[in-house]
Amino acid sequence: MRSALSAPTGLDRAGLDRAGLDRARLDRDGVRPGRLRAAGRGSPRAAPPLLVPLDRRLMLGGALGLVGAVALTGLAATWLARPPKPAGPVVVGTLAPRPVVLPAAWFVRPAAGTDGGRIDLAIPWSELTGSALPGLMRVTATRAPETEAPLSPARRYARFLTAEAQPLPEGLMRRRFRAGTPFEGEDLYLAEGEGGRFAARCTTGASPEPDAACLSEVRIGALSLRLRFSPERLPAWSAGLAGLERLFGSEP
Repeated sequence: MRSALSAPTGLDRAGLDRAGLDRARLDRDGVRPGRLRAAGRGSPRAAPPLLVPLDRRLMLGGALGLVGAVALTGLAATWLARPPKPAGPVVVGTLAPRPVVLPAAWFVRPAAGTDGGRIDLAIPWSELTGSALPGLMRVTATRAPETEAPLSPARRYARFLTAEAQPLPEGLMRRRFRAGTPFEGEDLYLAEGEGGRFAARCTTGASPEPDAACLSEVRIGALSLRLRFSPERLPAWSAGLAGLERLFGSEP
């Protein structure tokens, strides 16, 4: 009997070499001896994960589709959030003794309704005067107070005005406000003497809203109209006033 510590024989060395080759093959194939033994005992061997390569074109197409869907959703939400505009003419029946029919496009706040005591309009000068004048006249219409006739503009502002008076075309007279008064930086324009039919205050310097630098208040029938417009439209005051009287007057 050989000792356990005796040197291996040639047969033993051959067996060891075969065992080493078998272990190397198993390591190369990714199989551990422990797993092989487990497989021999009937345990199922776990399959390695399957890696599927992704097509970059498919990934890019999916990303673009997602971006497009988000953009369309935003556009749809914006469109649905817009207040609906009336499709045809609007009949205002609460301000004047007779119903007033106005184009829907003139209303500044269509969602506010027309059953209250005020309407806000932006009327093209071309439609108001029947000419090719550009720009808009902004009109706020309310019920006129039931009071006595107010003072003429010339008398109302007399204590704030200088003595200077400058005649202008179209029957207008320009008066200047004195420095230190509440109306400093404005000029007063009067029509037909004391401005009983038409008067307007206009800023003389730069205005944040040049198209609304002039302010005028007129009364037509049972309505009080507050007007804002560009100083360039002052020569057309008579045609503009005639258009307002045609729209809001007591007679159709």
